Amino acid sequence: MSPETQPAILTIDDDQSVRESLANFLEDFGFEVLQAGDGEEGLEVFAAHRPDLVLVDLRMPRMDGLQVLARVRETAPEIPIMVVSGAGDIRDVVEALRRGAWDYLVKPIQDMNILLHSVQTCLDRARLLRQNREYQKSLEESLEKLHRTQKEMIHSAKMAALGDLVAGVAHEVNTPIGVCVTASSFLSERTRQLRELYEKGEMKRSDLEKYLALAEESSASVLTNLERAAELVQSFKKVAADQSSEEKRVFDLRSYLEQILVSLRPQFKRTPHTVHVDCPEGLTLDSYPGAIMQIMTNLVMNSLVHGFSDGLPGEILIKVESVGDDVALSYRDTGVGMDKEQRERIYDPFYTTKRGSGGTGLGMNIVYNLVTQTLKGSILLETAPGQGAVFLLTLPRDPDKVEAVQA
Repeated sequence: MSPETQPAILTIDDDQSVRESLANFLEDFGFEVLQAGDGEEGLEVFAAHRPDLVLVDLRMPRMDGLQVLARVRETAPEIPIMVVSGAGDIRDVVEALRRGAWDYLVKPIQDMNILLHSVQTCLDRARLLRQNREYQKSLEESLEKLHRTQKEMIHSAKMAALGDLVAGVAHEVNTPIGVCVTASSFLSERTRQLRELYEKGEMKRSDLEKYLALAEESSASVLTNLERAAELVQSFKKVAADQSSEEKRVFDLRSYLEQILVSLRPQFKRTPHTVHVDCPEGLTLDSYPGAIMQIMTNLVMNSLVHGFSDGLPGEILIKVESVGDDVALSYRDTGVGMDKEQRERIYDPFYTTKRGSGGTGLGMNIVYNLVTQTLKGSILLETAPGQGAVFLLTLPRDPDKVEAVQA
């Protein structure tokens, strides 16, 4: 029903005088009234005109009011139906209301204002329900759009973090590669000079000894720096592949944490801050290393950007213990800590204290979702202003086993 049209009311009654009496009264108040002499005719009129309200008698030939009520509820449950009947037995009233009637009036109706009030109440209620459905649909569409946007932003944040990792590792690898190039070029030049002396017959024992010492020093330098570059590249390959693939596999937690820190070394190597890992050897997980990579990266970056914002030297301690089928991971920094609002809202999406400095507010929301959803674990925060921050993570060794038990 649009605001410009008058509400249409269908009256179904086998008594013509009753139908006309109801129609005359309702038309005086601006309603459009349709009439039907029995249940079957009423259903045909209903299907053809789709009225806003149905008034139906209970006792009629061929099809009674309860049957009409059931058919209308099947096809259009949102359309209000009022029973107007001479059958005033309480059992009839209960049965009609049980089957979905919105109101029940006993005829003859002594005060037609009661009919008018009931009609208006039913139409108002139907309008409110319709508006509520429309609002709910709009809300669901908005929520779906928000979830889609949030998912895209989280993906963008992950890719941005991966981009930062690539840039940092590329910068870090440049140094040992540069040393190798310099040492190799220097050795090549000295080799050329020695060959010239040899071809001229002017090479002395001291020239050969100097060259051998130089070759040994240059080779050692090249080997050391290539091993350093290889370590960086291998660590980057593993953590980058894990972060992008999100596949489950068996891995050694201590070794993986060390690889993560190697990848993050460019972020804090020129800072006064230190990172320590205390994790037993041989502690293996059959889990999602990419999720752990993202969690540790966000925690470390949070400490560097927020926790150590006062410029004082800071310390990060990562401690891992085995607790039955779980591992308890404690992440602690000695930074500035958080106040009550920050502590309560830290996992809220888009909440950040660095809005004007490029912060998206998704980092800790990603951490919370990865811990609780992907890894099937839990996370607790202990912090206070000036007291640093401690994140206590409980992670199952195998998240799938937790999911199977819960199922």
